[in-house]
Amino acid sequence: MPTLPAYAPPSDETELLLKWIRRARESQMSHYDMADLLSARERRLGWLVTVLTAFVGTAVFVSLSVPPASIEMRIFVGLVSVTAAISAALQTFLRYAERAEKHRAAGARYGAVRRRLEAVFAGDADARDGHYLSSIRTELDRLAEDSPNVPPRVFYRTQRMLFMDRPHRRDV
Repeated sequence: MPTLPAYAPPSDETELLLKWIRRARESQMSHYDMADLLSARERRLGWLVTVLTAFVGTAVFVSLSVPPASIEMRIFVGLVSVTAAISAALQTFLRYAERAEKHRAAGARYGAVRRRLEAVFAGDADARDGHYLSSIRTELDRLAEDSPNVPPRVFYRTQRMLFMDRPHRRDV
């Protein structure tokens, strides 16, 4: 497994811009990856809740029209009912969809800053005002404060993928 290069402070403005571009890209991609992970968890939990509640509803309906079920069947349906209730409560408590949207928004904001940095690096005169470095730094600082945390596991996985130069579908 390749190791990440050691940190060295930038020695000039060009190197500073390149470091900021790299960090903005890593942050953008890791927030998008986290959003995808949370969305997948939301879907899986949603499917589980849907299937379990459909089963319990059907079992209760069937129990009204047929002779009483065995004690084992009633216990099984009761356990599935409790599992469905716990799963629904977890779905509400964990707020996967809301958290995914926050990460998507953070990824989009990092992407906007990254594009601005790339325009500055490319020499776009419109992107370079008198205080462009301090305004970009302020924007990056605000983003870092306002964005939800990405777990290190996700961030380092994203870094490794970017370091290995694997194409990323959101790398625009």
